[in-house]
Amino acid sequence: MANKDVSGWRKYISEKLNPAQPSIASNEPFASAESIVGYEQAQQEIEIISRAIEMVINACVEIPFIVEGGGSARKVDKLLNVRPNPFEDRVRLFRRALLDFHLDGNVFFYYDSNSTNIYLLPANDVEVIPDKKTFISHYNYTLPSSNSTYYSRKPKESDGIRFETNEIIHIMRENSDSIFRGTSKLKSINRLIELYYYMINFQRQFFKNNALPGFVLRTDNILSNRVKERLLESWRANYTSIFDGARNPAILDGGLMIDKFSTVKFSELDFEGSIERIQQDMSKAIGVPYVLLKSGNNANIDANQKLFYLHTVIPILTQFSSAFAHFFGNNITVRPDNLVIPALQPDNRVQALYYSTLVNTGIITPNEAREGLRFAKIEGNDTIRIPQNITGSATDATQGGRPKEGDKPADEDV
Repeated sequence: MANKDVSGWRKYISEKLNPAQPSIASNEPFASAESIVGYEQAQQEIEIISRAIEMVINACVEIPFIVEGGGSARKVDKLLNVRPNPFEDRVRLFRRALLDFHLDGNVFFYYDSNSTNIYLLPANDVEVIPDKKTFISHYNYTLPSSNSTYYSRKPKESDGIRFETNEIIHIMRENSDSIFRGTSKLKSINRLIELYYYMINFQRQFFKNNALPGFVLRTDNILSNRVKERLLESWRANYTSIFDGARNPAILDGGLMIDKFSTVKFSELDFEGSIERIQQDMSKAIGVPYVLLKSGNNANIDANQKLFYLHTVIPILTQFSSAFAHFFGNNITVRPDNLVIPALQPDNRVQALYYSTLVNTGIITPNEAREGLRFAKIEGNDTIRIPQNITGSATDATQGGRPKEGDKPADEDV
């Protein structure tokens, strides 16, 4: 009877995990990667995008993780902060992971439970296979060639290597089209990237055409189409440096005229202002204040640095921390160490006054204050100080408390 009850309970739990999961999985039977060729090209060729992503990566890898909790916390701390695997250091591994996070919107860490190491799988080659009852059935890493022999593990599927859910740590950006795979951070500025390329190419062609936007050939006679084609061919042959990749010149016959077509100056096109505006929008979309990329002064640099860490760096590291804590479990908590970020720390003088006030008012112990200020503890300073009244002494200002009964003021003894 007890076994039947347990079996029924397990069946009830398996059916009640998420009633909507079968419908979700049927709508998205597999979550394959998007093409990120354009985003990779933009990251390599557009200076503002490359520098903004590099700033985010540099800031993230400088902040270690604080791992607290059960018996395996020390092992997880070693993986995340010291040595993730025998072949890569921590900074190198997380730099590649953060680049995948920006370009693909996903990060896939493979955890080898036998050797307790973590490795990074190329995000754009990993396919997520949903499950109808739980959430994810497995992950499929697509191989460049099914006949490849450069892998120690044999593919369990014809189109790739299968990884189970207890082997993959998946970190993803938000995606309105899928709950199984994230999307690139550059997707929101895809139109800006396209417009930026158009403007740069036009600027290049403008100077390639001797700084003239176009040509007009004018005649008072009426020319046939055949004559016009021959005239254009003759001009292309004689002025190849001008017409290399440029548009055909305009031909106005029959006395038609155009006014001030070739007198347009490059300064009137407002290229500098337009390109800078696009760069500002790109940097803001990535999460980097534009003032940190261009220039700053003492009035606004500190505030923008705080915004950069609070609204860009810390949220990214929180996503990584949450994924690690969920994967390793066992009451382990993982969080970024915010105390190592200089931009988020108060001024030393303000911080010292803050802790001294807490100690003198009996809220924390001196050793707790020393720990907050990153000083070593001192033996005997683990007790709360009782606040003392240091006013009201009429005989000696250095002595605290009210005067004792019978004490006379100093001038009465004279």
